[in-house]
Amino acid sequence: MSQSSDTAKDKSGRRYPLRMPPGWTPPYPSFMSEFDAARRSASMVVMGCQFEDGDRATAFEFVSRMVLLAEAEGKADHADLSSCEADSAGRAQFVMTGYWLKPDALEHFFESAAFQTLWQRHSAEALPHGIFREVFNVPLERFETLHSDPTHLVGVAHAREEVTDPIDRHAYWGSMRDRIPASADNPFDPSGTIEILEQSANRILLRPGENLAVIRSGQDLGGVHGQEREEYYGEVEPVLNAGMAFLRDQGAEVNCLDCRYMVFVDGSGEKTDHTFGLAYFRSLSDLENWSEHHPTHLAIFNAFLEFAPRYGPAMKSRYWHEVSVLPAQSQIAEYVNCAPGTGLLSGL
Repeated sequence: MSQSSDTAKDKSGRRYPLRMPPGWTPPYPSFMSEFDAARRSASMVVMGCQFEDGDRATAFEFVSRMVLLAEAEGKADHADLSSCEADSAGRAQFVMTGYWLKPDALEHFFESAAFQTLWQRHSAEALPHGIFREVFNVPLERFETLHSDPTHLVGVAHAREEVTDPIDRHAYWGSMRDRIPASADNPFDPSGTIEILEQSANRILLRPGENLAVIRSGQDLGGVHGQEREEYYGEVEPVLNAGMAFLRDQGAEVNCLDCRYMVFVDGSGEKTDHTFGLAYFRSLSDLENWSEHHPTHLAIFNAFLEFAPRYGPAMKSRYWHEVSVLPAQSQIAEYVNCAPGTGLLSGL
């Protein structure tokens, strides 16, 4: 980890000052999830099945079964189900994203007979589909959330203790970093490379480099009708889709290792009106540079800044994100029968 120990702290006690402009007033309200001060970390697991059309039913059975096991056997604090029609390898995915606030519960889940039986059943070399699990142990001092609606529960918010009042650290460049507590003293410089821990004919276990940035950012149009819905799908969604496609197909230009534009699905695998992007960047600085300077994200940002203030607190559509900056220790990803370039394999 690169950190300048002799950088002087400012009057607020920060070694690296906030980028919030003086007298800043956000153009629309946003909120953050809060967790018990005694809680130090949470775990996020992205577990899925990569498949082609003929294996859709098998893939859905595997992932939907994992959701049930995570909740019942694994005591997950929350687990959700989503799909991606085309990943970086051109294949589809069904994905479970699970959250554990108790690390022991996740460890016991992975060691359980129920998990091991299901995982091994889908790990044989001859199978046409791939499975993967990307396991991120997130120090909460390296984590931030943002919500447009304080009552909207999605992702880790299902396990939160409280939600803040409207915050001022949002809607300006650098606000994402400003919301991460450890950014006061840590620049989160990237170091190291993706390390292969184990490898066989059809399986790779790896560890990402230091300060990998993970962002899960979504938009929920469920129950939204009329003008707001028309304007979102006419003005915001097209540029969002283009930005996600750029990160998926040309992400190496901006040090994005992987991006999936996903949609939540129901218990039958049917799509909802709730989408999100899941992206892995080499570092927080790389994510910030794409956000602040690349035309694909500037188009998204500007479209949203034109759209959201029209509705203010009356806006029915809901927006959220989660961002973590991860120490390499305790992060692992496993890919079995997956296409080259899937997920963090793209960084090898």
